[in-house]
Amino acid sequence: MLPRLAHRALEPAFLLWRHRGTLRSFVRRDLKGRYVSSIFGLSWAVLQPLALLGLYTFIFGSILEVRLGAEAGTSAFALYLFCGMLPWLAFSEGISRCSHVLLDHSSLIKKVVFPSELLPAYVVCSALVLEAAGLLAFLGACCALGRPPGWTALALLPVLGLQVLFTLGLGLALAALNLFLRDVGQVLGLVLTTWMFLTPIFYPPDRVPERLAPLLALNPMHHLVQAYRSALLDGRLPEAGGLGFFALMAFASLALGGWFFRRSRRAFADVV
Repeated sequence: MLPRLAHRALEPAFLLWRHRGTLRSFVRRDLKGRYVSSIFGLSWAVLQPLALLGLYTFIFGSILEVRLGAEAGTSAFALYLFCGMLPWLAFSEGISRCSHVLLDHSSLIKKVVFPSELLPAYVVCSALVLEAAGLLAFLGACCALGRPPGWTALALLPVLGLQVLFTLGLGLALAALNLFLRDVGQVLGLVLTTWMFLTPIFYPPDRVPERLAPLLALNPMHHLVQAYRSALLDGRLPEAGGLGFFALMAFASLALGGWFFRRSRRAFADVV
C-alpha cells in the first residue's frame, strides 16, 4: 500500500524524468528568450537580486537597524539576508509564473499528446537556474568577507530537491486553478507578499513574539530558509525536525498538486 501511495505522489516527477529532454529544451528556450537580447544577458539573474539585497539591507540594516547580535555589523546582516532571499526568490518566481503558464501556452495544452505538466515544470526549473547564478554570487561574497561555507554546504543538494518538489506541487495546482478562476493571479501577489514578511528573511526568528512561534513552525518556507542558513552560514547541518517537516510538506504539495492537475486536465481545452 505505501509503495503504491509513494508512486502516486511522485508520479509528476517520474513523468518529467521521462520527458527530461523536452524539459531541458523548454528551459533553454525560456532563458534565451528572457535574457539573450538584453544588454547584460544572464547577468540580470545576479544584478536583480543584488539590487534587492542592497535595498533591503539599507532599509532593514541601516534604517530599522535590525541586528543579528550585539557585535554583528551590516555585512553580516547582508549575508544573512542574501541567504534567505535565495530560496524565496526562486520559490516566488516559480509559482508566480506557473499561475499563468498554461494561458501563455494555450495552443500546446490543446494537443492531446503533449504532457502539459512540462509547462509549470520548466518555469520552476528556470527559476532554479537563476537561483544557481545568485548562489554563485553569494558564495563569492562569503569568500570575499572571510566566511567561506564549509562541507555542510553539500547538505543543500537534498534541500534543493525538496524545494523543487514543493514549488512544483504548488505550481501545478495554481496553474490549473487559474484557468478556472482568473483572479488567482491577482490574489497570489498579495499572498506572496504577506508570506514573505511572515517568513524570517529580513529578521531573525527569535524576534518573533513567543505567542506566534507555533505559527512560525507551521510555515514551510521558514524551515527552508533556516536550512539554507544552517548549511551555508552556520556551518552545521539543517535541523532534522524542521527539514523533516518541510520534506513532508514538499511531498504532500507534489501529491495534491499533481492530483488536482490531472483531474482538471480534461477540461483545459474548454476553458483556455
